[in-house]
Amino acid sequence: MKKLLWAFLMLWPMLANAQVDICKALEIREPRNPFLRQRVVPSVDLDTAEIMVVPLVFHIIHLGEEIGEGTNISDEQIQSCVVALNEDFRKIEGTNGDGLGVDTKIEFCLASRSPDNLPTTGIVRHDASDLTFSFTFTGQQIYEEYALDGVSSTSEFGSPVGVPHTYMKDVFGCWDIDDYLNIWVVSEINGNNGAGGIQGFSYVGFNDLQCDGGPVVLYNVVGTTGNIKLGNLNKTITHEIGHNFRLLHTFGLGGSTCVETNCETQGDQVCDTPPTTTNYGCSPSDCPDAQVNNYMDYTSQTCRNTFTQGQTERMREELWSKRNGYTNSLGCIPVVDVDGGISNMAITNPNCQTTFDITTTLANFGLAELTNPTLTFSNGANQTSAFIPLTLQAGQTYTHTTEFSSLTSATIDANVSFEQAESFLANNVGEAEFVYEDGNLLKVEISPDVWSNEIDWELEGENGQIVAFGGDFPVFSQDSIFVDEFCLFGSCYTFKVYDSAGDGLCSFDFDDDGFCDANYNQFIRLTLNNQVIFELIEPNELDYGSLLTFEFCDEIAECEGDLDGDSHVGVSDFLIMLSYMGSLSENNPLVTDFDGNGTTDFNDLSVILANYGTSCPAIVTFETIPPNVDAEVLNGGKEIDMVGFYDLMGRKVGNDRGILPKGIYIVITSENGEMVRQKILIQ
Repeated sequence: MKKLLWAFLMLWPMLANAQVDICKALEIREPRNPFLRQRVVPSVDLDTAEIMVVPLVFHIIHLGEEIGEGTNISDEQIQSCVVALNEDFRKIEGTNGDGLGVDTKIEFCLASRSPDNLPTTGIVRHDASDLTFSFTFTGQQIYEEYALDGVSSTSEFGSPVGVPHTYMKDVFGCWDIDDYLNIWVVSEINGNNGAGGIQGFSYVGFNDLQCDGGPVVLYNVVGTTGNIKLGNLNKTITHEIGHNFRLLHTFGLGGSTCVETNCETQGDQVCDTPPTTTNYGCSPSDCPDAQVNNYMDYTSQTCRNTFTQGQTERMREELWSKRNGYTNSLGCIPVVDVDGGISNMAITNPNCQTTFDITTTLANFGLAELTNPTLTFSNGANQTSAFIPLTLQAGQTYTHTTEFSSLTSATIDANVSFEQAESFLANNVGEAEFVYEDGNLLKVEISPDVWSNEIDWELEGENGQIVAFGGDFPVFSQDSIFVDEFCLFGSCYTFKVYDSAGDGLCSFDFDDDGFCDANYNQFIRLTLNNQVIFELIEPNELDYGSLLTFEFCDEIAECEGDLDGDSHVGVSDFLIMLSYMGSLSENNPLVTDFDGNGTTDFNDLSVILANYGTSCPAIVTFETIPPNVDAEVLNGGKEIDMVGFYDLMGRKVGNDRGILPKGIYIVITSENGEMVRQKILIQ
């Protein structure tokens, strides 16, 4: 795990008794959007900005003391910590947070509801007096004991001393990181005896590792009352949460300087914090414009009281983009007697389909029994309801699947009601997005041989770009079938299957005759709109060497005016059009709005009329015929005029008859002056 040390870890003796918080800021990954690190986020109007509430759960990692003693700090001390955090982040008048900065509109609450929807104080206590981490070094077994050295600010072992914090977090477990900010209160960090060394550490920005990202702080710098250092004002945890919300130290990435040529990429990458060196005490060390009152410097707690507008924008962007689940978290909502709702909602999004499944998980968040929920789904144009004869006890969940149809992409809103009256309805709603892709469905099926890990495949577009890929199946997956589906959009493609050992799907050819001697029903199959366009299954074909290539074109084209998808513009399409006449696209995302003017009107009807009675220019037939081909076979022995055989790239490969290799072909004939196109598979 990659880490960057963005703090000075020296000067321990001179800082042992100073009110200075040395911290360690860690980074484990690049942000999901790499440009976030290169810019200040767009301006936020904090006068009208929504308050963002962050549910907190404190993990007290103590040494077996009674509550309120030693490292097992009291509930009151934690509560004072939350009060002070809100004073700092909300710039509460008359408090130590009322400084020169801005109100971030970020608030904190102690969780009152657990992930299991049970009442909680938001404080979890873990006895770590026997917590030990062991590792082998130069042949010797070495033990790190929490009781002696606390935790290490690294995830590795050996140096600095202490149980790796990642190991500690994994042992005790955390609450869902999408719904809660986990804070870890520990006895020691790097064996510093609670002195002037590291007082806390945190990752810069949120990470995706389940229990790895929350801030870690010493027990005696949490809160403003209780078992705390003399003069402690809770600024350490304010500082560490700032890191977690993607703020750097004001002196940046360790390169202390009074000059910046680009404030968006240098220093702390925030333009309204002047360039600075590291400051201690309450006076600038070198740079006269330094914000010694900024929470993200190393100055004394008595003078730190400021988050700037730029820092606030950066924090709110991090919360909005990485932890928007806090907005929907129930962590701050107390548990009541009657409370049911939707805990999860997802759409199974079938490729190239307008009918899909909505999977909704209902939950009893309260303490009383709930009965007979009714689910309602709507996308503005369509609505469906489902009555579910069901009894949910406290804490129980139930998953229901509903089929829904939408002509185009849409946001699906859900609502649930129970027979019992509820006072809290915020969790009775859900939302999921359906994205419709109007294309042709390609299905890739591979049943590998014994050495299935040797196989990889990819699908290239016309310009050589990789459209899809798969493979590297688990070894010994013979007789398993791996399936991938996705939409194609009217182009030509090259399907490639690789084998790193150079024996294709043939694990064993003992007599070297080109036929697989051990057949585990291996095959490769491509299906386009339920039509097989390629199949490799014969024992003498399974050993394709290192590379198998198959070229094809997605030729099933859209047909303007064909609303029912039968490849013909006829009566049913006309009736569909009439049923939508006068409808607005803003209320109905309509396929009938051909001209895109927002209304289904006479211009759109004219499209139907102009194409009425015609067939789509798509290849809609598919026949399998023997290798000896002639035109009569294709039309029941009728007398027809033969135009020719073509491959899928449009190249002519034969006339009225002949022997063609196995493969896919287009046959064009003329009957009564009408051109007829058919797709054939020669097996």
